[in-house]
Amino acid sequence: MSEFDSPPPPEKTKYHRWRIFILPTIIILILIVVTGNLIIGKLMEGVPSIEELENFDPQLTTQILDRNGVLIKQLYTQRRSYTPISEIPPCVTQAFLAIEDHRFYEHWGFRPFALMMAVVESAIRFDFHPRGASTITQQLAKNLYFGPQRKITRKLRELLTAIEIERYYSKDEILEMYLTLTYFGGGAHGISAAANTYFSKPVSELTVNEAAILAAIPRSPTRYNPLNYPQNTLVRRDVVLGRMLDVGYITKAVYDSLRAEGLNLNPSAEHGAIGIAPYFTENVRQELNKLGRRLNVDPYRDGLTVHTTLDSRLQYCVEQAIAASLPELQERVNIVFKEESLADYLKTHFPDSSYAARRRMAADRAFVDSLSEKVLPVQVAFVVLDPSNGNILAMAGGRSFEESKWNRATQMARQPGSCFKPFVYATVLDKGIPITTQVSNEELVVTLPSGEIWDPQNFSGEFGGMVDLREAISRSLNVVSARLIREYTSPEEVIHTARKLGITTRLDPYDALALGASSVIPLEMAAAYQVFQTLGIWSQPMYITSIDDQLGQTIERYGPERKVVMSEETAFLMQNLLQSVTSPPIGTARGLRMRFGYNGTAGGKTGTTNNYTDAWFIGFTPNLVAACWVGLDDPAKSLGKGQEGSRAALPIWARFIIAAQDTMQYPEADFPVPPGIITEEICVKSDQLSTIHCPATRTEYFLRTQEMPGPCEMHSGFRMPKTKKTKLF
Repeated sequence: MSEFDSPPPPEKTKYHRWRIFILPTIIILILIVVTGNLIIGKLMEGVPSIEELENFDPQLTTQILDRNGVLIKQLYTQRRSYTPISEIPPCVTQAFLAIEDHRFYEHWGFRPFALMMAVVESAIRFDFHPRGASTITQQLAKNLYFGPQRKITRKLRELLTAIEIERYYSKDEILEMYLTLTYFGGGAHGISAAANTYFSKPVSELTVNEAAILAAIPRSPTRYNPLNYPQNTLVRRDVVLGRMLDVGYITKAVYDSLRAEGLNLNPSAEHGAIGIAPYFTENVRQELNKLGRRLNVDPYRDGLTVHTTLDSRLQYCVEQAIAASLPELQERVNIVFKEESLADYLKTHFPDSSYAARRRMAADRAFVDSLSEKVLPVQVAFVVLDPSNGNILAMAGGRSFEESKWNRATQMARQPGSCFKPFVYATVLDKGIPITTQVSNEELVVTLPSGEIWDPQNFSGEFGGMVDLREAISRSLNVVSARLIREYTSPEEVIHTARKLGITTRLDPYDALALGASSVIPLEMAAAYQVFQTLGIWSQPMYITSIDDQLGQTIERYGPERKVVMSEETAFLMQNLLQSVTSPPIGTARGLRMRFGYNGTAGGKTGTTNNYTDAWFIGFTPNLVAACWVGLDDPAKSLGKGQEGSRAALPIWARFIIAAQDTMQYPEADFPVPPGIITEEICVKSDQLSTIHCPATRTEYFLRTQEMPGPCEMHSGFRMPKTKKTKLF
């Protein structure tokens, strides 16, 4: 080799060859790790924190129950109830595991192979919105935190969240949360709401077929809604059953028999409806809103259980009584409308119609009746109280909650007519004036401070003679009530009595107050009459007894508010007088017994206002107090001539009390007589102590401290010896 030749290259060693590859490899690995950390870090920004994972707090439905535990209303933004896994039958969990994730108890949040296959399939389709491969834990993560969007970043976050969920919860807890959160269509969130919506039963009573139907829905709650698309649901149900067979949850024989079954749906009556006693539950809802602000709870998402005072059986009796009475009441209003208002109404609302066309309209009875019912619908307010504690047992605030949300039982103030008279009589009796006191029924003319002349008229138009308090209230004599408030008491004293009995509306201190000229609220009137029934005890009307949170812990309890507002003796005398009102032959509410055949112990008072705009009956039995008002929303409109309280309101009350007695099977009972009351036999004609010569006598009640009337002067002779006393009623 010459000196000018290049030397041969040095031979490469293994070390030199390795150095060529190791540095790039390290750099690539570092880049992968850094990039991966950056990606994972970015993804982790959307993953819920440990605190969020530990606080599972789904939106739950608040259940409003009657006093016997009957569901009457639900409040929610998402209709969902929490159901522990221990109360879910195996067939339900098996159906969901079979169709959604049969290896649920084996993996730790996701299935790597299934996920990889889903990614490969998406890549082949050039679809970067992966579908499928989600475990139950991943679906729970999606429902809890991520929503329905299908992006690869969401899928990765869902996977990371699923792993975290598996770290903090047991498998049973995860399955319980999944079944609580899943949407089943029809507004039903969670397995409990779904069981009630589609089968009207609790989860614990679901069959294998029903479980398979519910497991078929979540894949597409709209497409597989069994109420709207039963055929689609049936096909999907069979797929679920097939998977249950493949996994070994059911046998071939069971599979074949279940495939032959239909859907057998039994939709809940409450679903999509306004619920039971909507006027009552609306008041409960308003009370819950106030409570929510005070206790920091949300009645629309916190899954409260509200125990109310309502008795759904009595509510049904009220609604049936109203439904049976409204057609006749509306027919009378239709006649008045046709006679007095139809021509003007047609002229005003059909100005482009010819005279002949309007005459044809007026001759169409069906058209006129429907028009009248639309323009002048008869309304009813009805409220039932338990006199022992003031609990509201039933309530109707109008003919239809869907037509009008205005609660006439609690929000409306109308003139009570003669229903106000018991406050006048109670004020007089409390002064120690006996029932046998004779008051003139002669026509009365009074000059008011304004200079106006007031001459109260008896409803019958008849005047004359002297009458005692029992006859006066039985016949509802206006003149006697006017004399009582002028000569035996005063408007101010009567107002004081009414206030003690819970009347809060404005009461004008004029003599006309005695005839019910000031407006009152039906619920307050019922509570006031309960004082007579309970011998002087007033109770605040109550809607709710207690409220439990979603764990069953009582967070609020309501007790009765009661106070003594009248002496036992005065209340008893008033109670006894009001029993005369329901008794033949002269009581204005005698139709309760003569027309409707009610034979139980009862008292009450009818009320009618001028031009028949308001009709009332407020009454009580040993078990209940109930107030009924009938009228039109416009106080200037009449129910029709002759539609007084005994004809318009009493029939509803009578139908209710008879149905309530049959439904509740209340035992027959009389009202107790206080120790401060004694009885004496008196002459029916003279209202004096009877003698052996008196042709007719009755038992009358007096205060033990009261001075007795003398012997009958109308029928001379010795006083009749006392025998076994017979009660007046």
